[in-house]
Amino acid sequence: MVKPNMLSIHIPFTETSGESMETAIQINCPHINYLIPIQNKIIHYIFDDEPWTKVGQSLYIVNEKKYDKIEVVRLLLDNGDTKRYEFWFDITGCY
Repeated sequence: MVKPNMLSIHIPFTETSGESMETAIQINCPHINYLIPIQNKIIHYIFDDEPWTKVGQSLYIVNEKKYDKIEVVRLLLDNGDTKRYEFWFDITGCY
């Protein structure tokens, strides 16, 4: 059990980690103000330092669990195209 004043992050060990509510990346944090910087760092790490921009964020409450869906656009450096992605985070432990 995670103590309420401790930070913990659980990333499912699959190729589709965070791509849906079912594979959401779980974040437990002691203060809600830590949440967005942590999410941004995770996305930055997944994209291996390639440029991206957040274009949307939505809160979903399902069966007493809270999920944050973050929509981003990533610049593909090899050809200059962009691609849209969704990342799901289970943020129940941050409230």
